[in-house]
Amino acid sequence: MTRGTTAVGIAVGGMGAWIMAAAFLSGGGAADPAPRDLCALIAPREMDTAVPLARVEHRADPRHDVLNRAECTATSGDGRQADGRRGDLAVVLERHGTTRFGSGWAEAREAFDWSRAYAAGDGSAPRAVPDLGEAAFAESGPADSGGAAGARAEVTVLLGRDVLSVSYTAEPSTPDLAREAAEAVAATVLADL
Repeated sequence: MTRGTTAVGIAVGGMGAWIMAAAFLSGGGAADPAPRDLCALIAPREMDTAVPLARVEHRADPRHDVLNRAECTATSGDGRQADGRRGDLAVVLERHGTTRFGSGWAEAREAFDWSRAYAAGDGSAPRAVPDLGEAAFAESGPADSGGAAGARAEVTVLLGRDVLSVSYTAEPSTPDLAREAAEAVAATVLADL
């Protein structure tokens, strides 16, 4: 082998290593854009049922093409419905892109698994929700330990490179009713993603 052939071989090998490193570090997998208005994906019926007299805010937060996040919060207005109902809803969608640590799918799965482990670690008993996304779990309970008439629920869903979280508190309500409302909101958002 001549010195020229060796130099070309080293240059080609070095360029191949550089291309592989660039592909590994960037992954070419930027996160898909998050919806500009996540609140618009919640069906009006589910919003009215969950949060009477809703005041709604939405926000989108792109982060370096690796994670795009959209949020929707809705809170019952100053008054309550005639029947005394009120609710607070927070919906968060995170769209994961590929990082040097893993693909967008792996990043989303890791975020989902971490959420489930965290929910189980705080004494809750998250239960699987088979009809939402690729995997989903829900947890619910009283809104506070004081025995008030309120309830809270959280639903987290994995769908491809997306992780959707719905947190809901209502009064008066039961944990089962709060969980059902949170699952209904998650289903309407997922239907339009």
